[in-house]
Amino acid sequence: MVRKTFNFNNSWIFENSEVCLPHSAVELPFNYFDESIYQKEFTYEKIINQKASWNDKEVCLVFEAIMANAQIYLNDKKIVSHTDGYTPFIARLTDELKKGENKLRVKIDGSENPSIPPFGGRIDYLTYAGIYRDVHLRITSPIFIHNIKIETPNVLEEKKSLKVRVNLLNPKALNLSGLLSANLLNSEGKILSNTKYEITEKEIFFEINNLKNIELWDIDNPSLYDLDIIIQTPYGIDNLNERFGFRSAEFTKNGFMLNGKPLKIRGLNRHQSFPYVGYALGKSAQYKDAEILKFDLRVNLVRTSHYPQSKHFLNRCDEIGLLVFEEIAGWQHIGGKNWQNNSIENVRNMIQRDWNHPSIILWGVRINESSDNHEFYLKTNQVAHQLDSTRQTGGVRKFEEGEFLEDVYTMNDFILGEEELGGNRGRIPLRPQRECTGLNYDVPYMVTEFNGHMFPTKSIDNELRQNEHVLRHLEVLNAAYGDSNNAGAIGWCAFDYNTHKDFGSGDRICYHGVMDMFRE
Repeated sequence: MVRKTFNFNNSWIFENSEVCLPHSAVELPFNYFDESIYQKEFTYEKIINQKASWNDKEVCLVFEAIMANAQIYLNDKKIVSHTDGYTPFIARLTDELKKGENKLRVKIDGSENPSIPPFGGRIDYLTYAGIYRDVHLRITSPIFIHNIKIETPNVLEEKKSLKVRVNLLNPKALNLSGLLSANLLNSEGKILSNTKYEITEKEIFFEINNLKNIELWDIDNPSLYDLDIIIQTPYGIDNLNERFGFRSAEFTKNGFMLNGKPLKIRGLNRHQSFPYVGYALGKSAQYKDAEILKFDLRVNLVRTSHYPQSKHFLNRCDEIGLLVFEEIAGWQHIGGKNWQNNSIENVRNMIQRDWNHPSIILWGVRINESSDNHEFYLKTNQVAHQLDSTRQTGGVRKFEEGEFLEDVYTMNDFILGEEELGGNRGRIPLRPQRECTGLNYDVPYMVTEFNGHMFPTKSIDNELRQNEHVLRHLEVLNAAYGDSNNAGAIGWCAFDYNTHKDFGSGDRICYHGVMDMFRE
C-alpha cells in the first residue's frame, strides 16, 4: 500500500470539552495578564478506533510541535516523550494498538522547566502551552521512507545535478530488499527524470545528472521542483514527495551571494505569536505572515526569532521567494550539560526537518545573545555541518569580540539611539564590522537586530513618533546598503508580541514591531 496520512486535529477532549487543533491550553487576555496561568500541566485525550486495514502496517502519530515536555500514552502505557516545544516528533503505535477503541492521552507541562531550552533564565517572549501545531495519523508499509536529503551542488553550471540520500526505517528488522524509483518533476508536474535503484541498505545514495533547462530558485522567481520517491519491498509500497529548489547561497566577506549574484539582505525578525491564542494558529495565518513580510513590508529575509517555526510558514517562504535565517530555541541563557545536550539535539531536529527548504540560507546554532561557550558551540556547529554541508552557520551575539566559531558573524547592533542615553559618542546607525568582531580582518558579517527596544512605538502613537520609527529603520538599512562588507540588516522586529513582566512597557507587550500584534 502507498502511505496514507490523515488529519488528526479534530475531536480532542480537553478539560471536559471537545476542541480542535491547533489549540492553546489557555486563551489569554490581550495584555495585563499573569503568564503563570498556562505554566502548569494539562491533558488532552482522544479515542483511536483501530481498523482491520491497519493490520501488518506501521501506525504512528506525527506531532508537529507541542509546548512543552510532552508525554504520549496509549491505553495508559507511555509511548514516547519529547521535551522540546518547537520541533516535531513521532509516536509509534504499531505494537500497542488493540482491537476496537484505544485511549490516547497527551500530557504536557507549560511551566518554564529550567532543564529544557529556552528556559532556565529570563526570556523576552512567552511560550504558550498547548498542542499548537498539527497532528497527523500516518499508515505505512512495515518498511518505509523516513526522510530524504536533497542537495544541488552545481546550480551555476549549464547542466545541473542532484545528490540524494533516502533513509528508510525498518522497525521490525525485516529482510531488506526491493526497488526504489525516483521521479523528478517540475512545477507543472512534468517528469524530467526517472531513475531506479536496488534497495540493499537502509540508506540509499544516488545522483541525477545532466539536467538541462532548470530554473533557479531566487527571490523574484522562486521556481520549485518535486522529487517523488517510491519504494517497493516484499512487504508493500511506500512513497514520499519532497519539494525543493535549485539555488546557491553564500555569505562572503564582501556580502551575501544568491546564485552567484550579490544581494543585500533587508529583513525583519518574527515571533510566531498572535493575540489571545498565542502560538495556536494554523496554515492560513502562517501563510499570511509570510505574505505580509514579503509583499507589504517588502523584506527579502525573515529570521525565525528565537526558535524553529511552522512548516506552513516555511513552505510559503519557499513559494514566494522569502529568504529565511532559522535558529534554535533560546534567549541569552545557557544551562548545564543536560540542557546543552537538549539544545544540540534541537539543532539536529531543526535541520533534519527543514534541510530541503530552498528559502533557508543560514542555520542559527548559537543561543540568541548568549555568552561564549567554546565546547558547546563547537558541538552545535559540528552537528550542523555534519548534517548539512550545503549551508553556513551563524550565531547571534550582542556583545563585541565574541568567539567566532560559526561561518557568519551575526551581530545585534543597537548603537543607534545610544547617544540619547547619555553616551559620549555621536549618532551613528551601525558600528564598523571590525569594532564588533574584534578582528583585524573582514569576515562574512550580518546585522541581525537593530532598533527594537531603543525606540518602541505603538500603533496609537502620534504621527511624529511613528515617522521617527520609520526613519530609524531606514537609517540603519541605508548604512547597511552602503557597506560592501555587510551582508545586510534584520530589524527588530516585524510584529509586537506578548512578553514577561520584566520586559516591554509593563503591560505584557513589547511594542518593538513595525506592525502591531494584529498585523496592522
